[in-house]
Amino acid sequence: MKEKVLPYNCRCGGKLVEAMINVEHLGIDFGLRKGTVCTSCGDEYISDEVWEEIEKKAKELGLFGLERKVKIRKSGNSLVITLPPDIAEFLGVKPQTLVSLLPLDKGKLEIQVSE
Repeated sequence: MKEKVLPYNCRCGGKLVEAMINVEHLGIDFGLRKGTVCTSCGDEYISDEVWEEIEKKAKELGLFGLERKVKIRKSGNSLVITLPPDIAEFLGVKPQTLVSLLPLDKGKLEIQVSE
């Protein structure tokens, strides 16, 4: 099967080709979806329809609009991440709640609330 090369380039200048992309966002797995991938930088692009489906599912689960950027602070020798109140409420965490920290990759940290 021959790859279909799109008539425009990626922002990096690389060629864009149609491909099946595994779509996951906000912890929701949407499976394989038709999209485009840059042959140079590897950036992936999906359609507006898939983004609308992601938004709808995120709203149903109460996740829509919860993403935040927070600054890491220093306390003694440790670094501290604060949870905004709406995220803490969604997760059901309070002061003294025990969580597990799992580094998944450089730049990616998973925090799991212990039961």
